[in-house]
Amino acid sequence: MVREPNFLGRASMPPHDGPWAHLVDVPLVLYGPGVVRARGTIDDPASIVDLAPTTAAMIGFDEWPRRAGRVLDEALAPGARPPRLVVTVVWDGAGDNVLRAHPDAWPYLRRLMRGGVSYREMTVGSTPSNTPPVHTSLGAGTFPRRHGIVSVSQRTEAGEVIDPWENEDPSRLETTTLADLYDRSRDNAAQIGVVGTTNWHLGMIGHGSALEGGDSDMAALLMSGGGVFGNPAYYDLPDISGGPDLARYVRQTDSSDGRLDGQWRGNSLEDLAVLASSPPYAAWQADVIEELIVDRGFGADETPDLLYVNFKQPDSAGHKWGMSSPEVGDAVAAADKALRNLVGELNRTVGRGRWALMVTADHGQKPYPQDSGAFAIKGSELKAAIDAEFDRTDDGIDLVDRVTSSGVALNVDQLEPNRVTLEEIAEWLSRYTLEVAFTGGGSPPDYVEAGDDEPLFDAIVINGGRAVMNC
Repeated sequence: MVREPNFLGRASMPPHDGPWAHLVDVPLVLYGPGVVRARGTIDDPASIVDLAPTTAAMIGFDEWPRRAGRVLDEALAPGARPPRLVVTVVWDGAGDNVLRAHPDAWPYLRRLMRGGVSYREMTVGSTPSNTPPVHTSLGAGTFPRRHGIVSVSQRTEAGEVIDPWENEDPSRLETTTLADLYDRSRDNAAQIGVVGTTNWHLGMIGHGSALEGGDSDMAALLMSGGGVFGNPAYYDLPDISGGPDLARYVRQTDSSDGRLDGQWRGNSLEDLAVLASSPPYAAWQADVIEELIVDRGFGADETPDLLYVNFKQPDSAGHKWGMSSPEVGDAVAAADKALRNLVGELNRTVGRGRWALMVTADHGQKPYPQDSGAFAIKGSELKAAIDAEFDRTDDGIDLVDRVTSSGVALNVDQLEPNRVTLEEIAEWLSRYTLEVAFTGGGSPPDYVEAGDDEPLFDAIVINGGRAVMNC
């Protein structure tokens, strides 16, 4: 693993892959009068894999198999009748360190913490701490080594490095989720759905109709400019064209400073990457969710339904402007307002005492290196260094396929021709220092705290099955 505070990636966009507390410690709040006890903040440990078995216990799904997670019994009201709807909300990238950086941005979440159960010792429980594996762990109640979704990109058996949810295809998910098993056990009578902005969020619901005996669960993956995308072969893609108008939310935010100039904090809302990171997008998404709850009949009968929601804005804003930026504060505040409105809609539509809510995050964020003293190890430069040291054949094929924030992916069929082993490469990486990194000249930025002879990695983990060295 990279030695803190250093990281693999660009200095201008620090990644959030790693086992460190600031990345894996996240909030977990359970709330639902009549379903969840009002205990406030407690010290019991919890992990992302606990959400599936706890949801199963809430809804009376006794067939849930024993996996890595546990039922959070200390949070559940004894003898409570099953809620009609359980909503799981993920604030993407809003881990504990982000909430601490913006303490005034989430008053409603703080209120739910007091009125329900909030876990002080909550962790995502695995690394890499990025969106695809953590969301799948949430849905499946088990960790990546079993469910098979290990990072934002991973190697196939054929040797390709791909997005594990490429084409919104669930075939790379190696186990079932709670939604898969529960819905099938109820002859698909339950409403199951996810609302998010990337295919990585599909891990919360699972296979859809690709599961034998399953059906096409609702998947509302929202595009930056409005509308939905997805794979109708496996999921039910709702038509939201007649719903809330994204442009109206943009105009409201744009005019809030007294000028209609297409700007939010000096950023152009015509840029779709900016728009998808902004408060008007979160407000629009919240209203889309509320309309889907009504239109699809979530919580409308006694068969418990499951709805999973991701608000991506805190993470997107963090990558673009940094975790301490006012833009991230705005994004968290927008998610908090959306949470308040969602609770109001649940009370109106499903009924007080007939629903339960879980709020969490998938990871924290890494500060910019200027703030932390980190050295950003560029993937292209590390790849070139490894190839220069070990790629000894002139066959036109590099030894290193690519380097991502999660590790080094090798062309394993090049090991034997180059007369090198994984262990030898790992041993060399364990001695990789600033002095080695700048052998060809140059020097690190003044803010970097590492010494010239200090190793930049603490450990190298060889994942031979997928030919990735997690360093």
